[in-house]
Amino acid sequence: MASRLPPLFFRLALLVALGVSSALLIDYFRPLPAFCDIGSGCDRIRASGYGRVLGVPVALIGLLGFAVVMSVSLVQGERARRVARILAVAAGVTGVLLLIAQGLVLKVFCRLCVVVDISAMVAAVSALSMDPPEAAAPIDRIGARRWLWPAASIASILLPAIWAVLQPSPPVPPEIASLWAPGKLNVVEFVDFQCPFCRQQHPRLVEVLEDYRGRVHFVRLNMPLASHSQARHAARAYCCAEDQGKGPEMADALFAAESLTPEACEKLAASLGLVMPSYRTCVVSPSTDARIDEQIRIVRSAGLAGLPTLWIGDKLLIGLQPIDTLR
Repeated sequence: MASRLPPLFFRLALLVALGVSSALLIDYFRPLPAFCDIGSGCDRIRASGYGRVLGVPVALIGLLGFAVVMSVSLVQGERARRVARILAVAAGVTGVLLLIAQGLVLKVFCRLCVVVDISAMVAAVSALSMDPPEAAAPIDRIGARRWLWPAASIASILLPAIWAVLQPSPPVPPEIASLWAPGKLNVVEFVDFQCPFCRQQHPRLVEVLEDYRGRVHFVRLNMPLASHSQARHAARAYCCAEDQGKGPEMADALFAAESLTPEACEKLAASLGLVMPSYRTCVVSPSTDARIDEQIRIVRSAGLAGLPTLWIGDKLLIGLQPIDTLR
C-alpha cells in the first residue's frame, strides 16, 4: 500500500493544481471575480501586472503546463516516465520560485497561487519518490477504469468555469438606479483619487467614454478611504471644481498629480482657470464635506466591495479593468 502512495499523491496534486489554475484564469476574464476577494492577494497580484508574462496570464501558462504533465504521465513507456518526472520536477522548482517572488518581491501572497505552487511541489516530490516501475503511467490496467484520471482532469478544469457561470449577478441597488438618466447609457463610478488602481483605470475609462460621447450619463461618487491621507482633500477639490463646471478636468489633474495636499490641489485649481475666491470658500465649507459624506453614504448603501467600482448599466465591475472589458 505504501508503495502506491507516491503515484496517488502525484495524481491528486496535479488535479488540485489544474482546478485552482482554472479558477485563477477565470478571474482574469470576469469583470467581478468569482474566486478571489476584491483587494485580496490574488486580486492585487493580478492588477499589478506581475500576473502576466508577455501579456499571457501566468494562470494560463500553469494550466497548460499541468495539463501537459498529466497527459504525459498517462502515456505508457520508459520515455514517457522520464519526461513526466522531469516536467513534474520543473513545475515544483517553478512553484518554489513563485512563492519566493510573492514573499520577497511582491510582498503579498495570493492564496490560490500558493495552493497551486504547493501542489506543484507535492507533485515533484512524489515523482522523485516513485520507483522506476511505479513512475510508469499509473492508469489502471483494468480497462474499465482507464478513463478515471483523464475524466477527473477534465472535470477539475471545467468545474470552476461552471461555478463561475452559475453565480448570480447582483441586482442594481436602488441608490444606483436613482442616479440614472432615462435614454442614456448610465455609468456610475466610485473613486478615491489617491487609490492606485483608480489612477490606473482612469485613462482607460476616459478613452472609452470619449468613444461614446453624447450617449453616456456619467456620475462620479467620491469614496475617500481613511487609509489614504490626501484622498479627502482631493475629493473636496473635485466637488468644488465640479461646481464651476470643471469636474472632468479636475479629475484628470487629480489622478495625474503626485501630491494631493490642499496646497497642491489649489495649484491645480488655479491652473484650470477656476475662480479662486469661490474655490477657496468651497473647499473649507461644511456643505462640501456634507456633500462628500452623502456620497460615501450612497456608496456604502449600494455595497462597497473594492475600488474602483463601476456600474455600467446593470453590470457591476469591481477592481482594475482591461479597456476591452470597459468597452
